[in-house]
Order: sequence, then C-alpha cells, then structure tokens
Amino acid sequence: MSGSGKTTLGTSLYNALGKLGINNLELLDGDETRKRLPSNFGYSTEDRQAVGMLVANLALKSNKKGNIAIVCAISHVRKVRLNIREILAPNFIEVYLDCPVDICADRDVKGHYRKALAGHYDNFVGITEPYQISDNPELVLDTVNKTSTECADILLNYTLKFFTLGK
Repeated sequence: MSGSGKTTLGTSLYNALGKLGINNLELLDGDETRKRLPSNFGYSTEDRQAVGMLVANLALKSNKKGNIAIVCAISHVRKVRLNIREILAPNFIEVYLDCPVDICADRDVKGHYRKALAGHYDNFVGITEPYQISDNPELVLDTVNKTSTECADILLNYTLKFFTLGK
C-alpha cells in the first residue's frame, strides 16, 4: 500500500546491487513509471489493473534486454499479481510489505490517506479498496518492526540468492 516502503526498499535494492557491480538494472517505481504510460489512466480498480499489466510488460521488455527490473508498485488484486507472475516467470519475486494501513497513513507525506478518509478519493487502496494479500509471496518484509536498513538487507540477500541459485 501507499506508505509501506516500496520506493525506499526498491531504491535501496537498486543502489546496493549497483555497488556490487550489477549495473544491468531498471527501477520501475509507481508514480514515475505512470508518467511513461498513456495519460488516460486514473485510479479505478480497472485502471490500476491495466497499469499493472503495462508495467509488467515494461519489466518483461527490460528482462529481454538482459536487465533486472525492480518494480515498486501497488498491485492490490491477487488475480492481477498472478497474471503478472505468469508474464515475468521465471524472473519474478513477489515481495509483500507487511504494514498496517494506520502506519502507512502515519508515514504519508503526500496527504493521500487524509484525503481518502475525508472522501476526496473514490478509490484508495487500504481505505475504500481492499488490498488482497497473496497466499504465497516469495518474501514478506515487516516494515513496522524492522528498520528500513534491516528490510533492505533481507531483500538484497534474498535477491542475490534468487539469481545465484536460480529460480
């Protein structure tokens, strides 16, 4: 969800891999990646699903060029994540950031949760739209009880093992 730590951890992974000499990386972060897509998408569930599929295809193109795509995005519908997994297999790691909505709202520097709670948004994940938790993400990070550094280290180690030991 918004405020759970996606961008922080994705950027940290990108930088840590770069420091290890792994430079065939592409960071696809939610808001920034949306700017690369047609501007006719809003935030309805259907639009979010379409954006998710477009981002998955951007990641696939990146993979086909020999790059590792690090995607930091909200994908709140289980069925869509399963479709994305199929598109990107075997180069797919689903990371679930375990962070309750009240903590996400406390971290919200953009004021989106406040606006959603005040009724200014028709569709806001965690407030008016539920987040459907996956049955089996490859990695679950507790971004409440672990520091961002601890979570980043766990993510880096998992990623390195994934690509070293194979899928």
